[in-house]
Amino acid sequence: MEELLQPRHPLDKHHQAQLQTLQQLPESQRHEMARLFRLGNATYRYQQQAVGEVTEEDYRHWLEGLPERMRRAVEREGFEKAKTSLGLRRHALERRDMGYSAFMQSILSPEDWAFEQQQARSNDREL
Repeated sequence: MEELLQPRHPLDKHHQAQLQTLQQLPESQRHEMARLFRLGNATYRYQQQAVGEVTEEDYRHWLEGLPERMRRAVEREGFEKAKTSLGLRRHALERRDMGYSAFMQSILSPEDWAFEQQQARSNDREL
């Protein structure tokens, strides 16, 4: 099962839970679920790079790009609440040239990266 979870979740308790879930699934469902875990694990690793790195300057810059109603709501909550937001974390990382796409491509297998790209294209078409 270990080989199905590369990249693995960096927190062992979550990695073990993923392994247990995969073991309990029928063989026909195991590979698809493992792919979803791998994509989630890679995304988690990307987001963790921003922990403790988001600044008030990042926050102000991010606010400028939000739609007005969303910006007002986020401003009411304030920087301390917003700094754990996945959107703000990604914004801060991208401002430091740590792009999501480049990171994901570097950590995922070519097959998982192609799947990720296909899903993104599908989502874009639906919007």
